[in-house]
Amino acid sequence: MRVPGGVLALLAAVCILCTACGCLGTSSPPPGGGITSIDLPEPEGYTLTEALAELDVLSVEGGLNLTGTSMRQVLGNRVTLDGRAAAWAIGFEDGEEGRWLTSGVTGWRETSLRAPLPDGEVNMTEILSPEALLAAQEEAIRPVMVRLDASTVDVMLAEGVYTITIRSNAGVEVLTFRADNGEAIV
Repeated sequence: MRVPGGVLALLAAVCILCTACGCLGTSSPPPGGGITSIDLPEPEGYTLTEALAELDVLSVEGGLNLTGTSMRQVLGNRVTLDGRAAAWAIGFEDGEEGRWLTSGVTGWRETSLRAPLPDGEVNMTEILSPEALLAAQEEAIRPVMVRLDASTVDVMLAEGVYTITIRSNAGVEVLTFRADNGEAIV
């Protein structure tokens, strides 16, 4: 089988380019082994207040239609004590049907989750924001994070209650607070 000259020329050009860029060049392995760890910073995340403002803009621009829906549950994943989460998920009820919207580094999108939604509506104007709750209850939350060697928490808001889950390889602990005033629930 004969390979056309153009293909060989293209292959040679790619090899030369890769060698010039250092992709195929010879190099000695780093001291201590052949794999170099690259620690990239995680995205800073954003608060639920910021995420909801972005969702409002998206709704006004026609990106998502939330007319006639009611917020039923909020989930925050890997939330820092300043209220910034790696991702937020919000469960909306649209008549008889539940809809989930998730937000992360790629923005808001509708997600198919088979999780049932609570009956009670979440009205963000009548409760503390997650960032306000975490700031108000930092003295209760931080010692648990230190004891479990955790840098973030998971947040769930439903039925007027914030559930803060602190997890690590050392264990899991759950704290609950009233959403309206931040008071601990024992």
